[in-house]
Amino acid sequence: MTAIRTPDLQRALADYTGTLGFRCLQQVPGVWAWLTQGSLRLQLWAFGATPGRWERADPEVGCFQAEHHSVAVMRIHALHASVSRALRASGRSDRLDGEGLQLMPWGAWEFAFRDGDGHVIHCVDWGLVPASVSARTGRAAGPSAGCA
Repeated sequence: MTAIRTPDLQRALADYTGTLGFRCLQQVPGVWAWLTQGSLRLQLWAFGATPGRWERADPEVGCFQAEHHSVAVMRIHALHASVSRALRASGRSDRLDGEGLQLMPWGAWEFAFRDGDGHVIHCVDWGLVPASVSARTGRAAGPSAGCA
């Protein structure tokens, strides 16, 4: 599960559940929250709280910086559709990064979005690619492609 730090846990929780369409499964108010959206599972941690040691904040932690998180997921098409739908409904489609859902040359489906703190959540699905999809273009292959 991916741990994401936030300077304002309540605002971040409202962003993930309201704007991004996540569901909060459990939380310790002011410390962390466990969120889910399809196969994507995230933990939000109040900035300064050390994952695994939530009893008190860590004074050694410096200033907050948004990060890039790469997360392996399953059923990425449904996840992308759900996140896209939630962002469109909230008027925040600008938070979907890049070209949207793409089949990469190395065989993984990928897309990314940004949360309210500026973190990039880069979702990657290494599942098998259907034979009817061209690995080069990510589009359905024509009738001449495939086995005869």
